[in-house]
Amino acid sequence: MRKTFCVLVLWSLASWSAALLARTQSSGAADSPYVIEVTAKTFEFTPSEIHVKRSERIRIVLRSADRAHGLTLNLYPEGASEDGNPGLVFDRQQDDAKVEKKKERVIEFVAARAGTYEFKCSVQCSMFGHGHDRMTGKLVVEE
Repeated sequence: MRKTFCVLVLWSLASWSAALLARTQSSGAADSPYVIEVTAKTFEFTPSEIHVKRSERIRIVLRSADRAHGLTLNLYPEGASEDGNPGLVFDRQQDDAKVEKKKERVIEFVAARAGTYEFKCSVQCSMFGHGHDRMTGKLVVEE
């Protein structure tokens, strides 16, 4: 009886330890950001529409193909009032994410609220500005 009890206790501890290890490993994977590579070139972003899940940590790796560009994301989804909590939450204050030709820049945030968020180039793409207003895209945060 005592031997059976000891085996049962050891088996329970082993099972509990395995479950705890699996939970720790899976929670680490959940904290890893979803990486999206975006290329900026005169008057366009590729991809121009990005789909992510709500509550995901997002890492945009912005690369410039031809000249200096920037990327600014609206913090609030289309149609939302801007007096509450933003739908995109940054660890640091967001800037214009300027990136030089053939360089890259990382933008990281949490997509906290579902909705569609516009992003646009924050660096003038041409001397006269023709076409710069078309350099936009959408981040769609889905439930």
